[in-house]
Amino acid sequence: MPVLTLLLLLPVLACCRHLCHLRLCGHHSDALRLYRRLSLALGGGVWMGIAAQEALLLLAGQLTPATALPLHLCSITGLLTLPALLTRRDALLHILLYAGLPGAVLALLFPAVAQSPWPVSMAFFFCLTHGGIALAPLLPLCLGWRPRPRGAAQSFLFLLTAAIAASVANRMTGGNYLFLAGPVAGTPLTALSQWGMGAYRLLLVLLAALVMAAEAAVVFCLRRIGHCTARKG
Repeated sequence: MPVLTLLLLLPVLACCRHLCHLRLCGHHSDALRLYRRLSLALGGGVWMGIAAQEALLLLAGQLTPATALPLHLCSITGLLTLPALLTRRDALLHILLYAGLPGAVLALLFPAVAQSPWPVSMAFFFCLTHGGIALAPLLPLCLGWRPRPRGAAQSFLFLLTAAIAASVANRMTGGNYLFLAGPVAGTPLTALSQWGMGAYRLLLVLLAALVMAAEAAVVFCLRRIGHCTARKG
């Protein structure tokens, strides 16, 4: 799993470095052209990873309403990746940064890969999907986009809306979307379930709020540093 992630990480980071170089050197048309190509490649790769995992589950006879709906955090943000990168709309990019990035990183650190007769292929597409989601915010940042701290609050409200939809789907299908029906074994979420399911769901919400608040604090500090540096310059 780490090797697969690294194979995706290194070329994207190299392209991001070149994108920054083009922008800082004033080659804006070249930077935009490269950005669009990278967005199509990265966003398309995420879509391909999602579709391939669904296809493997279908071939294995495991694709059911309890597993097929795109209501996990990385499924939702994965589907938003391509339109967010291509349109560069703040609302979508903030969701990728504040919700998609930490969710994808946690998924890569504690992978819950769906079981299938093709574990290597499933692991590859799992890494392609989650690695792409984690790397996606780097592209607009390299092009000059600057996130706002208030985007964390907007992203949190979006996540709460998704949680309501996932809760309804879980009741109707018996699934475990957004892991609201219970934690996955072998992940840190198991520590949150020792006080019962009500406390578990509440702690999930509080954990999401804490992570996004921490991200917003980092963004705020970076913006302040940027403003101070610009004034001194």
